[in-house]
Amino acid sequence: MTFLHSQYLHLLWLGLIPVALWLFRRKAKRVQVSTLLFFRTLAREHQESAWLRRLKKVFSLLLTLLVILLAVLALARPFREGGGDTPKSLVVLLDCSASMDAKDADGKTRLDAAKDVLRDRLNALPENIITSLVVYGSEAEVMQSRSTNRRELLRMIDQAEVVPQEDRPEEALVVARRLAALDAPAEIWYASDRAFTPKEEPAGTATAASADAGKPTTAEPRQRFIDVALKETLNVGITGFQIRPAPLARNRFDVFVEVSASSANKAPMDVTLEARLDGNPRGLREFELKPGESTRIILPVEGGRGQRLEMELRAANDSLGWDNVVLAALPETKPLVVAWLAEAPDPFVELALTSLLAEDRIQVLKGGVKDWPLKEKPDVYVFENWLPTPWPTDRPALVLNPPRSEGPIHAKKLERPVPYDAVRAVQPEHPVLFRVTSNRAAVTQTTVLNVSDTLETLWMAGNEPVLAAGEAGGQRLVVTAFQPSRSEQLALLSAFPLLVGNAIYWCAEQAEALASLQPHHPGEVVQVAPGMVRWRVWDGVSIHDVSQEVNSGWMDLRYVGLFEDSKGRVQSSLLLSTRETDVPSAKADAAAPAAAQDNGVKWAGGGNWSTKLLWLALGILLLESWLFHRHAVY
Repeated sequence: MTFLHSQYLHLLWLGLIPVALWLFRRKAKRVQVSTLLFFRTLAREHQESAWLRRLKKVFSLLLTLLVILLAVLALARPFREGGGDTPKSLVVLLDCSASMDAKDADGKTRLDAAKDVLRDRLNALPENIITSLVVYGSEAEVMQSRSTNRRELLRMIDQAEVVPQEDRPEEALVVARRLAALDAPAEIWYASDRAFTPKEEPAGTATAASADAGKPTTAEPRQRFIDVALKETLNVGITGFQIRPAPLARNRFDVFVEVSASSANKAPMDVTLEARLDGNPRGLREFELKPGESTRIILPVEGGRGQRLEMELRAANDSLGWDNVVLAALPETKPLVVAWLAEAPDPFVELALTSLLAEDRIQVLKGGVKDWPLKEKPDVYVFENWLPTPWPTDRPALVLNPPRSEGPIHAKKLERPVPYDAVRAVQPEHPVLFRVTSNRAAVTQTTVLNVSDTLETLWMAGNEPVLAAGEAGGQRLVVTAFQPSRSEQLALLSAFPLLVGNAIYWCAEQAEALASLQPHHPGEVVQVAPGMVRWRVWDGVSIHDVSQEVNSGWMDLRYVGLFEDSKGRVQSSLLLSTRETDVPSAKADAAAPAAAQDNGVKWAGGGNWSTKLLWLALGILLLESWLFHRHAVY
């Protein structure tokens, strides 16, 4: 038996006070009275022998000394040292990511369930255990480091809140392992709704199963997983969202939405997706999603700059609310700067670019071979019938009918063009082919493409690829192997201008001119104008307004919603996480291994002894009161 606060043991001298009072108590005095009748009546009511009265007095002294002893021991906080399996320290790793806000049938979140389990387990631990608390979403935060203050640890756990972020458990585990290594042997309690997968497990980390097989070592703290996943899961959410200007159409945007269902869903779910513009309905889609299934929807939206777009997903008994709403603003896009460099330009290419110019969507810098290299850097290069040497890697490129190979382009010009009556779309869902009617296109192949290395085939003419797209070294590329003026049907259809417009926008998705169309994610740090930032926030239940003061010009995104800085720049912060939408469910046999793990290591002490000692002292005081006041001794 040892004590956390042994300095209080000197208070045991207080026991000398009742001993001195008992030894030097005053003796009864003899007093003459006129009659003994009253005292004889009392004697008959309290007939006790002399030895019983002396025994009660001794017992009263012993109870008083015991109360003093228990009070002093409670102040000294005693504990019993454990055996070899008792860890010296404990690190609590608490998941606060978005999926921990999933609610069960009683409305209880996974974080609340984790708090209840941790509170019960921590109250049963000895007081001398050194504890640390690490909470994490997209980043790990140490809330308490190496302390024996159990009350403060429980307070920190109670204050933990869910953040609408995708979890990164591998980073949090690294922090937990470093804390555990400071006071070995140690344990890590990992409370979450999903266990680490082998890909997430950092090198050298012992899993719960492997750690339980042997005793913890200095290098490998024992890891215990506390599973708080839902018993039955029903969840769908928006996992993808993008706004793109529609080619050849003014004030029209194409909204791409991906909706996914959790793979742990117990049954298919009926889903309703509603689009609203400034609160007014603009579209409604209803569909069914099977467990683990995803669907992509394209909604055309007409509107002007600053109008607020809301996409809301509704499904019966949905477990998680963070992923059901998307808030965005229709932006005023800057025209893309396109550098068109051609040797013998095709008139139909010029017609396609002119149609985009008419809608103020692009600015074209037209030039020839003699103008290369350019002094001003555009957003997209368009090379027609010519390729520069060396190949530029600083901008995306649309390559029309390349005459030879250069850089990532592998091509060879045909001496005799080959006409084809039709083409076959290999990837009809690719953004470059959006709204392009492939089955009516007839092309004349002028170049042989080799797309095996870097590009993916989008169109096939016979057995030859005539349209390809992809990335090479981070550079987006679209390559065609036909000449529009020799392709009879293609040149006369709207398919070719749409194809050119889609290719330019797809290449320039990361360009500065389209940067406002890309949503951010909670947990990111973005640059904003200093001052007051106004938020339109979705909290998982309702939409409301929040203000945030920003002084440094950089803001840590905490919410899901739409925010506007002091200069009027509007941006979105969206969850859009397939991982968080895929809310897991507890396995049927999850409880058995957890119980076996708790029984495998016997931690010493048995919890808060001080509280038990104080309750015992109070009980003794009540016992003495009952014995010596209800049955008084005279």
